[in-house]
Amino acid sequence: METLLCMETLLEWLALGYEQGSVDRKPVPAKALLPTKNVDPESPALEYSWQLVGVLQYSQEKKEYLVHKADCNGWVRDSDGKPTLNGGQREEGRYWVPRIRLLFCAEDPRVFAQRVQFAQDLRQYTEAMILYHLSIDCMLVWSGTPTLDPTSLERIRNYAVSTPVRFSFQQCHLQECVMELEEELRLEYIHTMNRMCFDKVVQESPEEFPHIKIPQKEPEKVPEKGREMDIKRMETFGQSGILCC
Repeated sequence: METLLCMETLLEWLALGYEQGSVDRKPVPAKALLPTKNVDPESPALEYSWQLVGVLQYSQEKKEYLVHKADCNGWVRDSDGKPTLNGGQREEGRYWVPRIRLLFCAEDPRVFAQRVQFAQDLRQYTEAMILYHLSIDCMLVWSGTPTLDPTSLERIRNYAVSTPVRFSFQQCHLQECVMELEEELRLEYIHTMNRMCFDKVVQESPEEFPHIKIPQKEPEKVPEKGREMDIKRMETFGQSGILCC
């Protein structure tokens, strides 16, 4: 998600630290959202601000950049006061930050703002959907709750068992898979029934559920073209409908 709007690759950003004819890589100037004080970054009482940093390296494993805070003059130096080269060795003032909290001085700030806005909107939507589905899963199941029709369940079971697969199951393993499938189908059916009731209640009394956001249904797409087989089926359906009338 963070790299969708970023045209430059990770290596290209770090390559900006090389000067022509030099093998030493200098810190790449940027701004990072860091704690205002050099304390435990996991503390919930921290205050953050955008600060000048030098980007030292990137970790493929962490998917984060290693940055070092700049001094009052905007320089990134080691413990001896010399410019930090090739990642440096000094630990104090160094942080691992994700791309969303790092603005390179050479990048377009408007693109960066779009990335931050996209991440914020996606986070809010994801949190709303988690709360929505959790609320449905926490609804009580009582004796009057509709259950999956046994005939439909048996039909699904037969389809699943009769479908050819590339590998063979032992009979005991197959039975376990069928039982797990039936349980998932029952839970999904109950979830769907509760979801219909939940949506109706929320839509009728939105003032009582201001924190609940019902997901928007995607409009159905009508195909521009149909196959000949579909037309024949439609003709048969139309004739059957006329005969029934």
